[in-house]
Amino acid sequence: MLEAFQGEGAKTVASPDVERIIEELRRLAPDEKRRVREVLDREDQLRVQATDRSIDLSRELRWIDEHRLEYAGQWVAVRGDRLLSSGPDGATVYEAARAAGDERPFVTRVKPADDLPFAGW
Repeated sequence: MLEAFQGEGAKTVASPDVERIIEELRRLAPDEKRRVREVLDREDQLRVQATDRSIDLSRELRWIDEHRLEYAGQWVAVRGDRLLSSGPDGATVYEAARAAGDERPFVTRVKPADDLPFAGW
């Protein structure tokens, strides 16, 4: 029987489903195992980013307010009071900011100052 570790040395018995999945994973080719690791790591990163509430974005938001007219309707990647990249496509802007060395760039679409909020149908 396989054991899973949780927290500081605490052990729990893995469910039969988890054991079956682990056995199937062991049969994968090395490239397939690498792909599974990448997918799971990426999901963990997204989960951490989505729950990390301690990030102070006040400088980034101030920069966006100060440059709203200049970048209205565009996607921007900002770190502090510095623009990393901008353009019409958010994914491209994100990748450009990452290529510039920012691991977790703040990317958002700049709404025009007179943009009305969506109130539903």
